[in-house]
Order: sequence, then C-alpha cells, then structure tokens
Amino acid sequence: MFKNIDYIKYTWNHKKWFLKVEKSLTGRNTLFGYLHDTDKLFLYLIFSKEMTTSIHRRISKHHFGSFRKLDYTLMIIDWECARFSKPDKALNARDTLTKYYNDKFDLIDPILKKYNL
Repeated sequence: MFKNIDYIKYTWNHKKWFLKVEKSLTGRNTLFGYLHDTDKLFLYLIFSKEMTTSIHRRISKHHFGSFRKLDYTLMIIDWECARFSKPDKALNARDTLTKYYNDKFDLIDPILKKYNL
C-alpha cells in the first residue's frame, strides 16, 4: 500500500479533532475547518513526510512561516486540538505558545483569552 499510510491516518484523526475543537470554541465549523490539513492527505501520497511537512507549512495560513496571511484563530484551534489527536504533541494551545512561540505571546494571548484558553 502507501508508504505514508500511518501519517495519513494520523492526519485524518487530527482533522476530526480539529473540527470538534473548532465547533466547541467558535460554535460552528468553517470551510477552513473542513479543509484543515487536507493538502497533507494528498501530499503524503506523493512526497515524503519531511517534504509534505515543508510544503504544508509554507502554504497553510495556520502556521508561522506561511507565505499566506496568518489566521491566528485557526492556528490556536490547531494547537489546542493537538493534545487530543497527537500523542507526540500533547500540549494545549497556551502551553504551545509559551514553549515554542513565546516571542508572539502579546499577539496571541488576547485570542487565547477570547476563547477562555
């Protein structure tokens, strides 16, 4: 079968949790929520995990380093749902901000507070 099938399953599980957390925090699911990480599902069919991650981070507006205008709400939802969907990334949104993006604290903290995170 596909060499990246485990990554596809991992991403699919993460997508499901993203939608749950998005609905819980915002009261609805958005088109961007439904499309969250869909690119990775297809990229894994063609590229290695490393290349898929690299491409995804450059084109996705929920990652610092993207060439697109960032959507901080999507970023926060992504961070928050990781603790439910990714055993290797068990931090919540606030802990992710503090540990990896502390230089962005003043920018992101008000949004975390808006969603009681």
